[in-house]
Amino acid sequence: MPRLASILAIAALLAPAVHAAEPVGGRWSLEAGHEKPRYLFRDADRSSDLFSYHQSDSNNDGTDEVRLRHEPGFLVIESQGWPNHPTATFPNSGNPNTISVQEFTFRLTLEPRKAAEITRLPMGPIGVALNGIVFFNPFEQGGMNAVEGYSEVWLDSCCGHPQQTGVYHYHKYPTCVKSPFPDDGTRHSPVIGFAFDGFPIHGPYESDGVMAKDLEGDRALDVCNGHEDAERGYHYHVTPGRFPYVIGGYRGAPEPSNNRGLRRMGTGAIEDNAEGESRMEAVIAEVRPGTLPRGGLREVTLVLDPARATRGPIPNEKPSWVQFGPYEALAIARDGNTVTATIDVPADASLGMMLDCHVEFDSGRRTRVTKKNDVVRIVK
Repeated sequence: MPRLASILAIAALLAPAVHAAEPVGGRWSLEAGHEKPRYLFRDADRSSDLFSYHQSDSNNDGTDEVRLRHEPGFLVIESQGWPNHPTATFPNSGNPNTISVQEFTFRLTLEPRKAAEITRLPMGPIGVALNGIVFFNPFEQGGMNAVEGYSEVWLDSCCGHPQQTGVYHYHKYPTCVKSPFPDDGTRHSPVIGFAFDGFPIHGPYESDGVMAKDLEGDRALDVCNGHEDAERGYHYHVTPGRFPYVIGGYRGAPEPSNNRGLRRMGTGAIEDNAEGESRMEAVIAEVRPGTLPRGGLREVTLVLDPARATRGPIPNEKPSWVQFGPYEALAIARDGNTVTATIDVPADASLGMMLDCHVEFDSGRRTRVTKKNDVVRIVK
């Protein structure tokens, strides 16, 4: 009997700890027993720890990029705005700005509710991804569509770039933001962030093989890129390749302390503005294959056409860096105008989304970059 008691005691020590979760408001709860506050968000049938993966010190300055706490009525997110995924080299030939550490404090209402009117999106931050990087509306400073307008080359393959004060941000679905669950397109997409009205922003899928942007009738997304269901209530979806890409307006009441511009914004959803002449170079003439299976090393071939360069010549040497979505090339070779890049695709990679390709050449004072959007899709 004493031996059995010892075995049971050892088993108890080895068993995973079960922590109680205390409701803090709305769909949020705080799970006790952890060194860092662990907040769970109830998404339909499961409560998810959305932020812990991103509570790390990627820039080695002694402070986590994302820190969480709550106060009456709000989840408080403190963020350095520092990306925890690979980015392009900034500044570069397409963007003169540098990524810098920020001191963001955002408040998300714990119990968001639909408002009588839609609040128009301001310039600057409009929401925050799980990794603490902010979403901007689709427009760049001059009012052009930053995704399909003249400045799309500024976005790296993780769909972000820094603006003049060093704020790295996303204008469209950020394929490099890691959710606790891989998005394989077989069910409703997980949460990837939150708008400043407190409503969650989900990935692109509504159900198995069905993107939310393709829904029709009563289930269709509204002008804000949101809709409602019995399991989640009101929520937003990103819409790859379709304006407004992230959200088109606030369906709930946004917290004004998150962006000074919210104090003077009017009502109504934003409208597209993709007119103007594109500055997107077509130097990458071809990428093959267009689909890559999950799990293992994969080779991708890029065919360059230097004659199409519009912002200075493409160097003759091999690129210093190639990236497809979140996947950096482990090896790069060049034979004439053919570049071969080897990437490692994880077994749990998200499926279905078209990934952008970003290529860099170390060329003198400023890195020479070129890009091609929507070139590779990860499949089973």
